[in-house]
Amino acid sequence: MFKIYRLRKFYKMSKVTKEMSMKEEASCSDKNNCILKPISSEDKIINLGVGKNVIGRSRETGICDTRCSKRQIELDVDIEQKRIKLRVLGLNPSGVNGLVAMQDAVCELQHGDFLEIVYGRHSYEVVFKSVEKSYNKNTFPTENTSKTIKNEIEGSWESVENGKVIIFSSDGANSSEKIAAYDMDGTIIKTKSGNVFPKHMDDWEIIYPEVPVKLKRLHQDGYKICFFTNQGGIAKGKTNLDDFKQKIKKILTRLGVPVQVFIAISDGYYRKPLPGMWEYLQKNKNSNKDIVIEKCFYVGDAAGRPETGTGVGKRRKDHSLADRLFAANINVTFYTPEEHFLGHKTEQWIKQDFVPKEAFKILPLFEPEETKIGVAKCEIIIMVGLPGSGKSHFSHKHLLPHGYVLANADTLGSTAACLKACENALKQAKSCVVDNTNVDVESRKKFIALAKNANVPCRCFLMNVSLTQIRHNIVFRQLTDSSHSKINDMVFNMMKKKFKPPTLDEGLTDIVKVNLKPEFNDAENERIYKLFLLEK
Repeated sequence: MFKIYRLRKFYKMSKVTKEMSMKEEASCSDKNNCILKPISSEDKIINLGVGKNVIGRSRETGICDTRCSKRQIELDVDIEQKRIKLRVLGLNPSGVNGLVAMQDAVCELQHGDFLEIVYGRHSYEVVFKSVEKSYNKNTFPTENTSKTIKNEIEGSWESVENGKVIIFSSDGANSSEKIAAYDMDGTIIKTKSGNVFPKHMDDWEIIYPEVPVKLKRLHQDGYKICFFTNQGGIAKGKTNLDDFKQKIKKILTRLGVPVQVFIAISDGYYRKPLPGMWEYLQKNKNSNKDIVIEKCFYVGDAAGRPETGTGVGKRRKDHSLADRLFAANINVTFYTPEEHFLGHKTEQWIKQDFVPKEAFKILPLFEPEETKIGVAKCEIIIMVGLPGSGKSHFSHKHLLPHGYVLANADTLGSTAACLKACENALKQAKSCVVDNTNVDVESRKKFIALAKNANVPCRCFLMNVSLTQIRHNIVFRQLTDSSHSKINDMVFNMMKKKFKPPTLDEGLTDIVKVNLKPEFNDAENERIYKLFLLEK
């Protein structure tokens, strides 16, 4: 009896085991019919079974990112209807076709949709195996498909403008009257590490799933795709040029679309926001085909946007205005990546307090307007202003013709020499002008005392120029006049910190504000001055 009982038990167990095996086999078959196909080669395929699947940080998914919860999302798979119901479980948001899905959000996924397990990270395409695939239309090319776009990533490199610009032209990046122009870092790609700057050349990923889809559509619509990127680290030796070239090719391989890439490797006219790279495209890299500005646009993340949000949804302040001002300089429509790729509304941004073209508006030379020059028999005028504020230009144009003796430390060598020059001028009953920065009370004190001892008036002429315009003037001078030495940032910032506006309590006879309208004998210099020259 015992043996028979054990035999029957074994039979029942075998039957149960067989049924379980059949169910597992069916489940595996279902899982093979629906997968999450990774966008990055670093992630792996995630097989989904019929019904509810909880996906998150685990050995099975290969995701070890601490931003991803162990129970990040729930995917309820309906094989028959070819649909997935998504519910976000984790604290950090997920992403669906580039849009943010917060905790407890519920939505539907279909074949070809893009899912980011954590928003901006771990991107996958939803694939139902029984649905006819069309990856060329809707997916990122991966390392395994790079051979199919081999011809698209071939092209030529060239160095132009004495090595200030490097250009890569993909085969198939044909000339067009329509240019779809983009910044690269923060616009086309972002760091995988989440750092502001990449740790190494492979620390990048496509910023949104919509990027390759959008670029391919534009290419099909006859646009020429161009990237314009500042890479000053190359000239400074911080970035290896050959390594960066390989990075460019890998990015274009992943995008699967022909692109012409312009890389500014040093400061100067070719670095954004200045329009040098765009002008080189117009003149030399579009096969003499005229570009229709109205049909062009530029997309970049350096848009001057303030910090927004808190916690997980917090976004850093934009590092500069370079991209927005580059678009203004070349006179094309500007979009942020979020506006262009994700359809977000236009965002708030912080404007510069100086618009170069507005510097040409007519203002009185002096405030108060009734200020006169050369009326006093003898006087000392102390100029006050940071380097680049226009002190020397004003002195040479408006004071020297009236017989004022110029005392300038750069020319004479020291403040003591300037005091001596002023003293000698006063002895000869001549007026003098102290053309130094004179930014603090101490630097003005000795000249005020000299005027008091000589019993002559001592006026202060304060350059009425914003800090932004001063910085603009400095950059303009560096671009157009090689005779001027570059002003050290540390020295400039030190002077800015020391600056104390003059007051009558110091013993001054009067304080006059000076408004200078830029004047040029050279039309090209005037054109350059009217451009936005500062990145922020």
